[in-house]
Amino acid sequence: MSDWQNLSDQLRKMGVKFGFQEDISKRNKSWPIQSVLKCEETSTALGSILSVKKRYKLDYTQGNYNLHPAAKFLRLLQLADIPGNVSISLNNFIFLDAETTGLSGGSGTMIFLLGLSKYDDGDLILEQFFLRNPSEEEAFLHVISQFCKDMKVVITFNGKAFDIPILNTRHILQRVPSPFMDVYHIDLLTISRQLWKLRLEQCRLSNIEQHILQFHRDGAEVPGYLAPEFYKDYLRTGDARPLKGVFYHNQEDVVSLAALFSHIANILENPLDDKLPFSHDSYSLGRVFERLNKTDIAHQLYQQSHVHQDDFNLRTRFLLQQASLFKRQNMYQNALSLWEEAASLQSITAMEELAKYHEHKSKHLQIALQLTNRALEQLKDEKEMNLKVYTRFENRRTRLINKIKKTEFKG
Repeated sequence: MSDWQNLSDQLRKMGVKFGFQEDISKRNKSWPIQSVLKCEETSTALGSILSVKKRYKLDYTQGNYNLHPAAKFLRLLQLADIPGNVSISLNNFIFLDAETTGLSGGSGTMIFLLGLSKYDDGDLILEQFFLRNPSEEEAFLHVISQFCKDMKVVITFNGKAFDIPILNTRHILQRVPSPFMDVYHIDLLTISRQLWKLRLEQCRLSNIEQHILQFHRDGAEVPGYLAPEFYKDYLRTGDARPLKGVFYHNQEDVVSLAALFSHIANILENPLDDKLPFSHDSYSLGRVFERLNKTDIAHQLYQQSHVHQDDFNLRTRFLLQQASLFKRQNMYQNALSLWEEAASLQSITAMEELAKYHEHKSKHLQIALQLTNRALEQLKDEKEMNLKVYTRFENRRTRLINKIKKTEFKG
């Protein structure tokens, strides 16, 4: 049995009738959504749809961050692999978050609440489209397409894996052309992981809000994982009051997307002006600029990261990353001091890089052998010795000894 059939059976058991002719107002007579939230009705040839609208002025902040980027956003587009020759203005962005009837994402999963926002004369306008009944889905999708008519880029948080595939599936099933098929997509989850995973470990939007945006939601929120059950209860009872917390959850998700977009755009355009309080962030941002092929900026960020890092393990990691970049640029003299510092912190990787350099570049074979022997002794002392690495150093030692003997014989 398909996902859609399962959902249809569940809805029929709850008393939901399918078909455009159903009089929704009779079931929702006591607590319809209009009595719970300030809704506006949009009429189309396919039926009417309710939505909740809100406008955020230019000076509004989500936590400590404005919703409107103070700088350009060209590097953010580059990081998202959007071609530089594409003309994109702020008015071409759509921020999107969906609440669905299930979390599996199968073909039977429907979107019952879609929050969309876009820039308008510097302000951010938010509209939350609500599916009062599955019979309204065709009109629901049509109105969404109208809202997105100027869209060139959709911005989500994990939307590539969840929201957008569901939306496209629903458009296909309802035979409504999807505006999300051929637009560029910036998934802020991917970028957030690149910037903050080392510090936060888990880059859920709630973590990003609290630790990056410095924003905390109030107790009125219904967590996203409970939204499907709340909606099913609403379809069964007609009581929309519990959905108020779902709307609040969706609203803050979308607004936080705009604040996060603004914050990331500003960081990328002014990476050295932004005061990064954590060396983890300097290192992670350095890696981002290395991917963007902005090596001068990457080096400055790496330098900032390991100079201010007291944790020996992290300091070693940061030193090795910058040394690796110098090596790829054939700037060995710059890399040497970093490898030497990392080796003083007991880094086997640094010892190996130094041994390679002195064997193949400087031809100081005795120094290479000393480093190799030092690494072998350290590996022996480790509780769980890496046999593969140990064998590699043993082979290097044998090769170096043979080379030194040949040199002495020639001498």
